[in-house]
Amino acid sequence: MSDPTERARDPVDSYLAALREQLAGLPADEVDEILRELRGHIVERAAGRDSERGRPPVEQVLRELGTPEEIGSLYRADALVARARAGFSPALIIRATIRWGTRTVLGFLAFLTGVAGYALGGALIVCALLKPIFPTHVGLWINSHNVLLGAEVPRPQGPELLGWWIIPYGLAVGSAFILGITVFLRWMLRFIPRASRRAASLGMSGQ
Repeated sequence: MSDPTERARDPVDSYLAALREQLAGLPADEVDEILRELRGHIVERAAGRDSERGRPPVEQVLRELGTPEEIGSLYRADALVARARAGFSPALIIRATIRWGTRTVLGFLAFLTGVAGYALGGALIVCALLKPIFPTHVGLWINSHNVLLGAEVPRPQGPELLGWWIIPYGLAVGSAFILGITVFLRWMLRFIPRASRRAASLGMSGQ
């Protein structure tokens, strides 16, 4: 009787070759580690199974794991999140939260928080920079209906709050908002499930 590990070898090689293509762009040593880890999980799981409805054990395991495209997307998202958590780039952090936001409610809420925080911080900084250029049309106004922040043409009705003080306040508070949201989102990104956990769960599935 042939060894299930031997029978698994060719399908596993094909699967991992396709996955390697999906992981293009990641560091080579990281790709090698991912493929080595997945190979171990797949072969180990296949060796402990009997054929199901004529389907070889390895095909069952690969079907449960998902297509190379699906797994590759998860690992690329892992790499994006790792880069976002290691740096302070708002663009990179927002990209990571967008990926997360398409998969979970918590991720979607984190994305909305990030967009709102960055928008407010950016608006304050832009107002501070534009105030010397358009002094009568840029500022913070309050009237009986609402509060307006930004550049308005014609000039809004009602008293202008802060006046020229919007320059130091806008720069300081806007920068603080952006920094605070960045730190908050970097902290939130630790709650994103890693793709490697899906492969590790193979050792427990089907038992």
